[in-house]
Amino acid sequence: MEKPQYINWIVEEAGIVIKDEIPLRCYKIDYKDDESVLDDWALHIRRNYIEDVQLKDDADDNEMTVKQYLHDYIIPQKGEDLGPTARSADITEILISDLLEFIHQYSVPRYKLKNRSGKNNSQQGTDVIAYKYKNEDKTPNDKDELVAAEVKATLSNGEYSPIKSAIIDSRKDEHRLARSVDYCRKRLKELGKMTESEEVKRFLFKPDNNYRIIYLAAGVSSRENVDNIIELDFSGEKIKIRSNELIFYVHGRKLMELAHNIYERCCK
Repeated sequence: MEKPQYINWIVEEAGIVIKDEIPLRCYKIDYKDDESVLDDWALHIRRNYIEDVQLKDDADDNEMTVKQYLHDYIIPQKGEDLGPTARSADITEILISDLLEFIHQYSVPRYKLKNRSGKNNSQQGTDVIAYKYKNEDKTPNDKDELVAAEVKATLSNGEYSPIKSAIIDSRKDEHRLARSVDYCRKRLKELGKMTESEEVKRFLFKPDNNYRIIYLAAGVSSRENVDNIIELDFSGEKIKIRSNELIFYVHGRKLMELAHNIYERCCK
């Protein structure tokens, strides 16, 4: 996808850790009142749901304007049952996808939000899948990386609890992850993204072509500033970090208000 302008508002903060010196990658969304960037962000969000060519065709097939079709069939609305929940979940998954793609240089398939059965229905399985090939020609290498991210958010308050929830839910075994990867492969194929589908297919065969798995726990909440040492209300084995596990925390002021502001622009 094209890099959205709002990525320049994301600042990584050094020196933030979880209690007991557990490492954390901490990012602040330091957003501004910039209409053009917010509109660009909304367009980026909309394209995660439906791409430009399909949007025009689908609106025409339903004898609707593009704006009406987006409002009624695609974009979660604030006044609908589960609409705010869907907005919160979707925008945070897109946010973590964008961090992985545009800051950490992973390939991130965009498939989960497209053609889902209901616009406020969430899909099961790993929240975000990302991958990176070591070789430029994308031949298998044991240094290839597959990221499986669990994303938790509470955009209406500043609690650290989403970090804890994401850590717990990131504890998947390889068999469960393989099912998510296969689902991703099939969805990409259904969407006509054949190259991406083949690239993801490589990560189904770990015994034959080894690669590195990274389990990512990502928490997002609405907080202006964070403590240098973040305390979570559990410890010991439950928070023991494996060698192939990363923790992200993303924060910013009034993120639920920001999400609604952006989503109201998605139907323009």
